[in-house]
Amino acid sequence: MVEGRLLETTDSSSVCMRSVAASLRGEFMEPQDMPVWVGRLARSVGGWGRRFNTWAVDRSQSVTGIAPEVADRVTTNDLARHALGFYRGLEGPFDAVIVGAPNGAVAHLATALDAPFLSQHLLTSFKDHKHADDIRTYFANGCALAERVLSRNPDVAVVNHYDPLHDRFLVRWVNHIRYKLIDLPEAYRQSIRNWLRPAGTLVFIDCRYPWRQYRVAERHTFQVGGLGGVTDQEFLAGRPEFAAMQRAEHSPWTGGWKLDLPLEEQPESEWGALPGLRHACETFAREHGYEFLALTADHPDKFSTLALHAWQALFSGAGVKPQGTLVDCFTQVNPVALRLSSLVPLWLPFNCTDSLAFLNQMLPELNRDSPLLFAPVPNFAPAFDTVPISGWLQALSGFDVRLLGIDPRHYPEDLAGLFRFTPALRAWCERHPAPVEARLLPSELRRIAGAMAA
Repeated sequence: MVEGRLLETTDSSSVCMRSVAASLRGEFMEPQDMPVWVGRLARSVGGWGRRFNTWAVDRSQSVTGIAPEVADRVTTNDLARHALGFYRGLEGPFDAVIVGAPNGAVAHLATALDAPFLSQHLLTSFKDHKHADDIRTYFANGCALAERVLSRNPDVAVVNHYDPLHDRFLVRWVNHIRYKLIDLPEAYRQSIRNWLRPAGTLVFIDCRYPWRQYRVAERHTFQVGGLGGVTDQEFLAGRPEFAAMQRAEHSPWTGGWKLDLPLEEQPESEWGALPGLRHACETFAREHGYEFLALTADHPDKFSTLALHAWQALFSGAGVKPQGTLVDCFTQVNPVALRLSSLVPLWLPFNCTDSLAFLNQMLPELNRDSPLLFAPVPNFAPAFDTVPISGWLQALSGFDVRLLGIDPRHYPEDLAGLFRFTPALRAWCERHPAPVEARLLPSELRRIAGAMAA
């Protein structure tokens, strides 16, 4: 068994589970899972400017990452036990348990159902220092890590994920190994049995967002890029903006990032579910007398629409008038706020142009007569597809927008904003208490999902 830290606790899958566990406890969660003094320091120096913030984050990444030797000892049940550790002390029983692809909207759905969520995806960021554009070194080192895990774990697939645009400040220092469970680990099985009421519902999040990946081995793929305003093919073929970015940084590489390997369409690394786990969950549900509900969509933002409709239905059924809308983004999530202050959620997958287009599409469904709490995630590799704060605020013109911890002068390189989000949201909820105890029934979620699919 691997002792100590194994999972990256600030990535989307861990944050989704941590936020759900906190919500089940009636608590707020700090997405930046770091010592208190780090947040205090970030808040005190975050106003020093964008250049300093970017430098500080880059230097902090140089001392992060897990030793590559840990890959020799990783087991699927270790991964599952680390994930279940987020739920320590929560015993149920629950009407539903959710398994599958993670995202912030799933956290909102889990909170509506008052149900735990267990992610199919789990991430380890291993130490690996190289140039951000050096795809071949990243690939070679990732292969070595993946092979060490796969040789001992037949029930997991690995996606070695390399995004030199949106994760540019990260890929210099770490190598992302994303594990995808293709069967239910025994630790998950035992927890589901302990948590679910007899005849309860096992929900599977089947996100089928596609991305071309390089096929390395039977259970091993390599992904270049990720969700945003750039397509999978553009990451490989190149765009003029890539070369301009690389020239500005005096990089020895220019253009896209390609390998001489076969390409195939696969569920995207961070958001897409591999099919094996769905089959395992459906079989497990049938064998134990549980209802099975698969929620299927071709993009993570479709689950955001579902969560919005689910919470609207919950409030309507309970006779509750929502106090406002919470528009959160990527890992800046805290679904407990929905229950504490009767807020309707709209989660954005990231801070890029495609998420802005989704927001614009959803504006007619949002209430302009109540506050809109907005939490765009800061990041420290702003690219040409990153939406500036002016772009977000222009889209939200006519709404009573309250920025949650964000300083428009520094966004998106807003270091302090990462740590101000939770205190700002907690403070708003304390000033506007309107707790809602009602839960969404799994049968109602099934009806809402069916109406959306019709």
